[in-house]
Amino acid sequence: MERWHSVSVLSDIRPGEVAGVRIDGHEVVLWREDTPAASLHAWEDRCPHRGMRLSFGFVRGDAMGCLYHGWQFGAAGRCRLIPAHPQVRVPASIHVRAYGVREHAGLAWVNMEGTDGFPDHATHWPDDVQPVRSVHVRRGATQLRQAIGLEAVDGMAWRGSVGLAVHEPVAGQAMLHVVCARSGEPAPTPAALSHWASRLRDAVESGNPTATIMGELA
Repeated sequence: MERWHSVSVLSDIRPGEVAGVRIDGHEVVLWREDTPAASLHAWEDRCPHRGMRLSFGFVRGDAMGCLYHGWQFGAAGRCRLIPAHPQVRVPASIHVRAYGVREHAGLAWVNMEGTDGFPDHATHWPDDVQPVRSVHVRRGATQLRQAIGLEAVDGMAWRGSVGLAVHEPVAGQAMLHVVCARSGEPAPTPAALSHWASRLRDAVESGNPTATIMGELA
């Protein structure tokens, strides 16, 4: 498995929000604290109590709660409250598996193996970036990367001020993430980019040549 995966545009994960994503078939929950720091977390999408998906859960300040029985887990993934037994000191062994997560270039990046080795080429990407949208494509990630000219799995393809990244939630399907630098070269409006992304998706799914569509960003 590759290390860092671009799994969502940051505008889809606001403070207090939860989002379920998949990486090569593995279910992951992203959630952002409802605190001034509003830190982003990436965990295995499974409550250690009864296996309920945490992506159905809720955020309470700097903790994530499971919808099933309300068990709450702190930012490090350790369970710190069992509502049915509020006086019980929760064993440290009850915790959710946490993954590495980074916010960069308008995207959330997840590493299921740890926190090291964020792509060196990421330092060359713009800092002031506006997330546009994520688009589901019913084709494999390899085909989508070829269409947009993206070579590195953990990288981005930049066309002027427009950044494109890809990840594969499950085999045979892909997610295209689109962002736009706020400064530098002129770029299409977010609405125009969103429409362009839809047309690119349709072209890739149908197997039609995409050179003309990609040329619009040149």
